[in-house]
Amino acid sequence: MRYGLHLLPNAFLLIALLRMTLVGMAGQRCAMFFFLCVWLIFSVSALFLGQVWPIESREYAVRFFILLLPTWLCSAPALWIASRRLAFSHLATAAAVLLMAMAACRFAVLNASMSPIAKLLAMNCWAAVVVGTNFLLASAAAEGADLYLWRCCGMFFLIFGFGYLAIGMVRPGEWAMRIFILAGAATWCALAYFIGPRPEHLFNLDKLGVIWPLAKLFGIAIPLGGQRR
Repeated sequence: MRYGLHLLPNAFLLIALLRMTLVGMAGQRCAMFFFLCVWLIFSVSALFLGQVWPIESREYAVRFFILLLPTWLCSAPALWIASRRLAFSHLATAAAVLLMAMAACRFAVLNASMSPIAKLLAMNCWAAVVVGTNFLLASAAAEGADLYLWRCCGMFFLIFGFGYLAIGMVRPGEWAMRIFILAGAATWCALAYFIGPRPEHLFNLDKLGVIWPLAKLFGIAIPLGGQRR
């Protein structure tokens, strides 16, 4: 049950990626699509690493780092595209977040009381905050499907980064983790729904052969954009 809940955001991300493929955005926004595919692989792989090695073990930390480094390197093309969309005021905000993240990561690395996996998790969270900030700021200059793509991705990575940091510092309980996971899943669900044209034809009641008899029975005129049969 626990791992089923943790897999929920990945399931909705997979739906969003399939939706991007369906509406043609996978080829139009290759950098973001590629990064999200890599992130999906990283998320699922990191989750099941804990089934093989204890989380506090050196083996887990080494393999987590092997997964972590190429994942964020794959975000570089999408991050570069996002940075080119930023206005000057947004550039200043992004630079301030980057400096704050670098300082926090340096503190984590030099903190002798933190375990190696805790340091990696902290750096992972701050990397997510930097990427999420740039994506969210880039959405201000976007329109249409791009608006939802950049905004939903930005919101997810900000929720991921700040959520894990807050839970790691405060340790409020299992309920906070559940809310955090559901919030992340909601952003991918929103992306899957809002990106591109929505499949209204799947819910065309006229095709069910029941709307017109009901309309005649109750004397209701319901315009569905088609002809009565």
